[in-house]
Amino acid sequence: MTGTPQASVQPPAAPPAAAVPVVSAENSVQSLEGHVIPTSFVCPVSMEIMVDPVILATGHTYDRHSIERWLAQGHKTCPVTGMRLRHLELTPNFALRSAIVEWGQQHGVKLPERVKQQAVQPVFKWDESRAGNILQGHSEIIWAIEVLGNRVYTASADKTVRVWDMTTKRCLQVLESHTRPVLSLAIAGGRLFSGSYDYTIRVWNLETLQREKTLTGHTDAVRSLTVAGNKVFSASYDGKLKVWDAETLTCLATLSGHSGPVRTLVRCGDKVFSGSYDKTVRVWDTNTHQCLATLVGHTGAVRALAATDTLVFSGSDDTTIRVWDAATLTCLRTLEGHEDNVRVLAVGQGHLFSGSWDKTVRVWSCDSLACVKVLEGHSEAVLALAVGDLFMASGSYDTTIRFWDLASWQCVRKAEGHVDAVRVLAATAGGVISGAYDGAVGVW
Repeated sequence: MTGTPQASVQPPAAPPAAAVPVVSAENSVQSLEGHVIPTSFVCPVSMEIMVDPVILATGHTYDRHSIERWLAQGHKTCPVTGMRLRHLELTPNFALRSAIVEWGQQHGVKLPERVKQQAVQPVFKWDESRAGNILQGHSEIIWAIEVLGNRVYTASADKTVRVWDMTTKRCLQVLESHTRPVLSLAIAGGRLFSGSYDYTIRVWNLETLQREKTLTGHTDAVRSLTVAGNKVFSASYDGKLKVWDAETLTCLATLSGHSGPVRTLVRCGDKVFSGSYDKTVRVWDTNTHQCLATLVGHTGAVRALAATDTLVFSGSDDTTIRVWDAATLTCLRTLEGHEDNVRVLAVGQGHLFSGSWDKTVRVWSCDSLACVKVLEGHSEAVLALAVGDLFMASGSYDTTIRFWDLASWQCVRKAEGHVDAVRVLAATAGGVISGAYDGAVGVW
């Protein structure tokens, strides 16, 4: 929200609470019941008479409802001066409030009533009887998680993939074959595909949990995998994508074009989008395997992608998120607000969630593309996100997982148990699975 303040609005004298405003209607164009409102009574944001005036850290006075809405949108500056706020505390301006009431009485003007905002109650209830389970087994960082039914698959830098039964919370099997850290996972056609720093993709039968084949061809780490119909797309630090037939396990195409490592993939309809350290996003036709477009605009590495049915979002080291129309492949908007690298994106329940090194999660409406909330609480960078039916979970370098209620945006649970950074999250029917730098798997 923005507004053009009147030039004559001045900050109250110190001490703020005792300030006596100068009542003057000069230059004011606002009126109430035919009476010109003194300029000092008008909120610089809403341009209406103030009902509950409060003083911001810069000394400027605003109507509480207007400035709280401004701050809730993620702004950390004073609307009048543009100065960054030292703090977000709001001090009631009782002197100005009294002057406004007195002016209303003198002119027989009925002032708007102060409406008390009723706090939205959280819908998501954490089951306090259920403590989190920390499953040990991996000896190094967990890079990827896949969930299918009652089983969870975790990929680790210890060169293995572990298969977990969520009913018993036990490891069913350790899939050993890779010779370097396992970075990515995907499930297609009754098979599990695992990409590794050893340049290969191992294919595992989900029934027997035995390795069926090793897919080769990449010349660097296989960082990301995604599924499009009966095809698996792999992205590598070698700057290329490969397309694999999920049934015959043969390579259908090698897609070149990126000039840097490819970090992330997302499918949207009949297209696959690839994000790269070369600062671009490329768009590939899943049927013809042709490059349809190169999306430019970011000035830093593209590390995260997410998609709805019609929109694709790209998060970058340049601190911004770009919104792309999946049909026209044009940039609809650049979302600004984060103060550091955008490292993770997630979509769900009509919102885009972005996690950053600035320690916050921003919530954006997928309809208006406006920031509707800034979620603060983590003390270190946000590395992982997962969206459930009633909650969103965020994992951080601070070793914790926070659960946010989607109705109230309140943090309803701070889950602790990992002893190192939480690197990846995956939502399940009953909660969230976490993977951390300590090699542990969390079930929440």
